[in-house]
Amino acid sequence: MKVIVGFLRYPVFPVLIIVMFFCPYFLHAQDQGIGFMGINIGMSREEVLDYAEKEAGFKVPKNRDVEFFPVEERKILTLSMEPEVPHVYLQFYNDKLYAITVIFDDSYVDYYTICKKMESNYGKYHYLDPDMRKWEIDGIEIRVEKPAVVKYIALEEFLKVTGFVPPEYGIHSDRIKKLLEGL
Repeated sequence: MKVIVGFLRYPVFPVLIIVMFFCPYFLHAQDQGIGFMGINIGMSREEVLDYAEKEAGFKVPKNRDVEFFPVEERKILTLSMEPEVPHVYLQFYNDKLYAITVIFDDSYVDYYTICKKMESNYGKYHYLDPDMRKWEIDGIEIRVEKPAVVKYIALEEFLKVTGFVPPEYGIHSDRIKKLLEGL
């Protein structure tokens, strides 16, 4: 024990210990990619289709493209891994995957099982409310929503593509301030 305490007197050793502890977490996010079953945010549409057609578990329907946005450069590709995952929606912009929505059949996989697995992969969630948990890893938001839905969203691309402006959280009126002060 005395030897360990002696090492901790030098500032380099605690930093090395911290780096060694967190290194697998960062390597997981960068090297393996973030996504579902090998389909990761940032892949091209062609890479996704090639991978999905080769991967035995994916079902790639003949009319797999959903054209919600015919004028824009946004495309949605649908896949499945039936019966457990009846729907996987992949959203592309300029041929890059920026959002993945995985809808599990909750009779096979439930919300709490998914959350437990996500915590083992990515650590404790950053946000919690009664219907969802959220992680943010390398600019990618991962949401687990009830009943059994997982969403991977590249935030910067999502905001650019959709033009969505996140709401400013805060107190916007004197009345709200007064009500909150009364708590």
